[in-house]
Parts: sequence; C-alpha cells; structure tokens
Amino acid sequence: PSPVNPLIGNMMVSLFRGAGVPDGVVQMVHGYAETGSALIDAADAICFVGSTATGKKVMKQAAETLTPVVIELGGNDAAIVREDADLDLTARGLVNGTCYNAGQVCNGIERIYVPHQLVEPLVEKILSVVGRLRHGWQTSGGDYDLGPITWEPQLAIYEAHTADAIEKGATLVCGGAARREGGGVYWPPTVLTGMTHEMKMMREETFGPFLAIMGVGSDDEAVRLANDSQYGLGGSVWTRDIKAGEAIARRMRTGSVMVNNALQSGGCVTLPFGGDGDSGVGRAQGEQAYFHYVATKSVMTCPNSVEALWMPYASTTEGFFKGVGKLFNGRGVAERASGLMSLIRNRPRG
Repeated sequence: PSPVNPLIGNMMVSLFRGAGVPDGVVQMVHGYAETGSALIDAADAICFVGSTATGKKVMKQAAETLTPVVIELGGNDAAIVREDADLDLTARGLVNGTCYNAGQVCNGIERIYVPHQLVEPLVEKILSVVGRLRHGWQTSGGDYDLGPITWEPQLAIYEAHTADAIEKGATLVCGGAARREGGGVYWPPTVLTGMTHEMKMMREETFGPFLAIMGVGSDDEAVRLANDSQYGLGGSVWTRDIKAGEAIARRMRTGSVMVNNALQSGGCVTLPFGGDGDSGVGRAQGEQAYFHYVATKSVMTCPNSVEALWMPYASTTEGFFKGVGKLFNGRGVAERASGLMSLIRNRPRG
C-alpha cells in the first residue's frame, strides 16, 4: 500500500483472512520506493496504481525483465452536462463525483462542461448541495461527508491551481482555502466558474474537492474539450436522453464513461477499469485483467490430410491456396464460386 495510507492495507489483508483465504496467499509489504523496486524484480506480473510519474518508472524497470504490467494512473475526468439535464440530479451527482473521499479519487470529476445558459442555475443548485456537507473524521464522532486531506503536501497543489485559475480570470464562488480542525487539515468543496483550458486545473490532476465549471456552446464543443487532455481515465455525461448520452460517451477518449453517474463504474468488478494516455496501460478489472495474470497457450490437433501441404509441394498446392484466397476474400459471388471450385479440384488427398 501507499506509505501515505498504510492502514488500509492492513484492513484489506484482514478482510481476505476473514473470508477464508489461506495464510500466505495474500501478502502485504509496507515500504517506500526501494521496497517497490525490489518487488518489481521478483514479480511474475505487476498491477500498479499511483501517479503517472511513478507508473513510468515501474514500466521502465519491469521492461528489464519483460514482466507484464498493468498501470492505473492519474486522471482529469470530464463531466459533460447537456442542455436537457435534470439539474437537481446533476448537481447532486457532480458534488458526489468531485467530493467523494474529499476529492482524493483518481477517477473523480475534475472538469465540468455546461451549456452557457445553464451555468448560473446549475451553480445555484450545487451551492445548495455543498452547503449541507459536513466535515469530520473517524475520531470526531457523529456523521460527516468529507474527511481530512490524506497527504498535506497536496494542499500546495490545491492552492497553486486555485490561484492560477483566479489570476487567469476564473471566479471563485465558494471554498478555496484550507482549515485545520480536530487534528486534520480540511479543504472545503470549491466551486469555480469561468474556467478555460489555459488554467492548470483544467490540464493537470488536482485530486481534490473542486467543481471547475466551463461554459460551452454545444455538445460537440464539450466533447472536443473533454478529449483535449493528456489523461483518459473516466468521464460522465448528464442528460435525460439516455441514447444521446451513450452516443456522447462513445466519443469520449477514456477508459470508462458513466451516464448520469460518476465514480461507481470503478466499483463494478466485472467491468474493465483503466485509462488511456497518461492515465495508464491495461485494465485492472474484468476479463481483461484476468488474462493479465495467466499464461495463455494454444494447442492445435490436425488431421493427417494436412501432410499433403508440407514440403516438397505438389503441383496442386498453389491452386489450393489460391482457391482459399478467392473463397474468403473474393469480390462478388462469381469470384468466390471460382475459388471454391479451385479449392475442390486441388484439395489435398491424404
């Protein structure tokens, strides 16, 4: 596990043991970069989840031993809001998609594209939702929605991205400053409007509870901007027209897209999960992930008649293969029929 969050690893091992998995099948090693490096050299297959910079180092080292690697890295996920969206549903979904786990989720929403005429009414509904969220953590007691920031150096990125956006013309609607309380550091849900792609928050991973909103003139513009990213982990579309939402989802260059939801596709273990571009290589769930951890083998048993196709070649061998080519690749019925006749005339006779 990450040295920033070591306790979750202990909990996962306990869950496996509680489910009856024999001792030794699932093992955990705490450590830093040197520990991870040693594990890479000893592994038969690797699945790494972390930053893009570290993922590249893992791939480079694994290449020395030709060890297969799946890497699930960072994201800058886009949410596209269509003009027919249910704004109450969309506001709650966007807040959940940006603020879940205090925004510290690789496939959380980081960019929001909204029709110009809907920006103001949507922001009003978003403010109503974030105004009801509660801060707290495990030892504070009571109910809460947002916990503290896990890694305090991340605050520097929050502050830098917020300052950069404001300096380049964005409007800070709410949030935007950390506060310390009960032994933790909290960053409140932060809403910004007037965002552009010249701002760092729209180009880089912020990894926090930010609702960065940019007005657009059409679905096509929203798709173009959503795809204008080095990342490609996840995305979402918000609309009452499910077919239209699915059509937009197919145009987004990401590993997964949800319609009228966010985040939860990563929890559906039957679906492949992973990204494109700087968001990673391979898939960490689903059937694709299964084949990453097994060695596939082909076994072919042939009839004796194939011996007629071995060297030295018979005079009919060339005609046989030409017939096969015409039968399967010929243009039109006549050419394919000609290929079938050639295949029959020149078939191997063992």
